Parts: sequence; C-alpha cells; structure tokens
Amino acid sequence: MTKIKIVFLTALFTAMLVSCSLFPDINQKPNGNLDTPLEENEFYAQNMKTGKYYKVKSRMMYEGDKCVIWAEEGSGITQDKAEKIAGVYDTDIRPKITETFSKKNFNFRNEKYNEEFDDMLDFANWLADRDDRKLTILLLDIKDNFKNPKTDSYVAGYFFGGNFDEKGKRNGGRYYSNSRDMIYVDTYPGLEMKPRQTYATFAHELQHLINFVTTVQTGRYLMDTWVDEGLSSQAEYLYLEENPPEKCEWFKNDRDGTIAKGNNFFVWDNHREEPLAILDDYATVYLFFRWLYLQANTELQSHIFIDIETSNDIDYKAVTNVARQINPAWGDWETLLGTWLAANYYPKNSYGYIGDDYLQKTITVKPVAGQTISLYPGEGVYSIIKGSFSIETNGNNNNIRYAELAGKVLLTFNANTDNRLIALPEIVVLTGVSPLTSQTTTRTIQTGTLTGPYVIDARDMLNRAEK
Repeated sequence: MTKIKIVFLTALFTAMLVSCSLFPDINQKPNGNLDTPLEENEFYAQNMKTGKYYKVKSRMMYEGDKCVIWAEEGSGITQDKAEKIAGVYDTDIRPKITETFSKKNFNFRNEKYNEEFDDMLDFANWLADRDDRKLTILLLDIKDNFKNPKTDSYVAGYFFGGNFDEKGKRNGGRYYSNSRDMIYVDTYPGLEMKPRQTYATFAHELQHLINFVTTVQTGRYLMDTWVDEGLSSQAEYLYLEENPPEKCEWFKNDRDGTIAKGNNFFVWDNHREEPLAILDDYATVYLFFRWLYLQANTELQSHIFIDIETSNDIDYKAVTNVARQINPAWGDWETLLGTWLAANYYPKNSYGYIGDDYLQKTITVKPVAGQTISLYPGEGVYSIIKGSFSIETNGNNNNIRYAELAGKVLLTFNANTDNRLIALPEIVVLTGVSPLTSQTTTRTIQTGTLTGPYVIDARDMLNRAEK
C-alpha cells in the first residue's frame, strides 16, 4: 500500500477507535503466533467472544467474475458450493447492493491521485492495493461460542475496516490486517442451518463495506451505528425480496417486553444487561427505514438510500435531510420520530406502512399503563386513555413529548437527539388505563413463538466481550 494511503487510513482508524468498538481492547494474548507473516493460504480473523485474533488456514475454492471464494480448511465447503455462492454474489447480491447504496462513476482526487471508479466496491478494491476488482469472501466457522440452536446467538458474518490497512500487526497488535477488501461469512450454523438468512448477511455486510469506503471517499467521519445498521437492514430486504421474518416476528412477539417499554435503535445497544435486547435494535431500525422508504414517492425511492449513504452528515440529520423531501415537517427529528412511532400503532393509516400488506397486518405494539417509565433518547411508549387525563412530570424531562392518537392512545417519547451511550434516560409517569380492554385485546402480544439461533452483529458481540 502506498504511503499516502497509509497516512490517510491511519487518521480514519483513529476516528473509528473513538466512535465505535470495532477494535476492542481485550487484555488477552492472541491465539497462535501472529508475529510470523501470513502464509499464502492464511487469513487473520477475530474471535467474537474474546476479541482475540487468530490465523485461519484456508483454500481458494472458486474465482467468480466479481469475487474470490476462500474456505477454512475442514469447513466442508465444496467447490460446487463455492461456485454457487460466487454465482449468487456476482449476479444477484452485488448488482442490487451497488445499485441501491453505491455512488457510481466517480473520481477519487487528491494531490497525487485522480482515479476513476465504476462504483464503491471497485474503489474498495483499489483502496486495498489490489487490482482484480474482486471481493475476497472468506467462509469460516466464526468463533462465537455458538452451541444451542434454540437459545444462542451467533455472528452470521462481518466486515472489518482494518483490513484496508497494511498487512500484519497494526497499532501495536491491537488489530491485524489482511490488506484486502473482504467480508467473512459463517459456515456453522450460518450456511449449514440458515443458508437463506446467511445470503442476506452477504448483502448486509456488503452495505457496511460500502458505507465504510464512502467515508474514505468523502473524508467524513463514520456514520452513527443506527444509520449504518438501518441501511444494512434494507440490504437484507433487497436480497430476500420480502421483509426479514426474524426481525418482524421479533418486534411483534416482543419476547422480553422491552420494546413495549420503549427500547429501540436510536441509542444503539444501550441495554447490554439484557443478552438479547440488541435484537430490539435490529428489528426497530429495520422497520424505521422500511417505513421511510414506503412513505417516499417512486422517484425518491430510486435514490433514497444512496442519498443517506453519501450524506455529509453522519447522524440523524443524514436521515432528516432526505425525509424532508417526503414531508417538509420531517426535516425535524422530533416530528419524524413521533410520526413513525404513531405509524407503529396505526400501521394501516396513510402515514403507516403504505403498500406493504405484510407489515400492515404484522406490526402491533403493546400499550403500558399507569407506571413510571425511563425513556432514553428516541424511545417511545403507548398508553390507553379514557375521557380526561393528566400528565405528571418530575420537572427534569425537558425532552419528553406527548401526542394523542385518535383520542384513544397517548404516545409518549423522548425527542432528545443526543444518542451517545452516556446519554441519560428521562423518567416519566404515564397516565392510562389497563390495556387489557376490548379495544386492545387484538393487540395482545403472543410470546414464546420465536426461537433461535439468533443472528447478532460482530460489533455487538464484541461489545459484550468488553464487559
């Protein structure tokens, strides 16, 4: 890699270390001898439960038009399987993701370079100092301590931005680079037990890669996690050509009742004390971005995610700047958030999930009543009202907003735009009647119908390793 790109990427990684936990500081020695150079058939990978790096012995199984498939030795991946995966990537996943999320036909200019690229994936290949314009896909059994298919979570795949740096030990051994544009895909339980969902993970991780190199190309900082994850959730829809059932069912079932109490995506992974609360974030961020897409007209739908992807803003403003094209009032985060929360109670309304019969039938929320609730920024809850009612405050909830929905429901939400993990919740006292009335029995949530294995992003698995 040339010196100018090393300097540029080092500065970017410094920003990344501040903004997210892709490089956890685990006080454990890595597996194996990582100080010796990689052999031709080896890659660095990361244990998602401990954060330790290790070497993976692999075989190159198949070379497609736009990808090269490598498989961990002993993974059971055959050449026929690798050829099928390459075909799906080349003809289905890559075209859909670049069309929907990637900037196209652009130049990368600085004092030394003036390079032309067809799309961000070609740029990523150049950024890694490669010239074949083919993504490296490593199939391996990702180390995530997966054991029980009914209860455990696992990492279905991941993208690691550090692989664009020089090969080998970086930053004093804090991370290791393969110096490739690449993604990692899980073979067990991923490809073996949930192949369709794992193919959707290809699309999910490809968006993360595009989002990262767009950051390099534009010179901005990394996007807020919830925006990046929201875009990747829509990449899954593109591959599946339907709503991801795991996310929609998780929202509907609300197994632990945490969504009903307000937990959602805006302060990402802020309930780590609950092992599966992160699934609330995945489910709600999918629904939010899907709702935004459905509300847009056909012309805007054709470029809505590219507009967000390439925004100079990295937080909620990247979304509101696009949302105001749908409704000028939605340029305000408070209004946009409140409208989406209202849509979840009335999904068939004109401001609901228009044009998506499945979501109109599936999305239900569970009201809470007469209790003290702590709401983090972005969180909202519903309570049934009857006749006159009063709102109690404690004098410190300056960001709490209220909205009556058709005179029957009180929507209460926190409009604070500070979504850092250190953001504090605000306490409110809800006034409402029991939700178990005739008008709400059809919205009673059925629990216990959704079982594992549960997919969790590598970043969030590693965050738990830091605890």
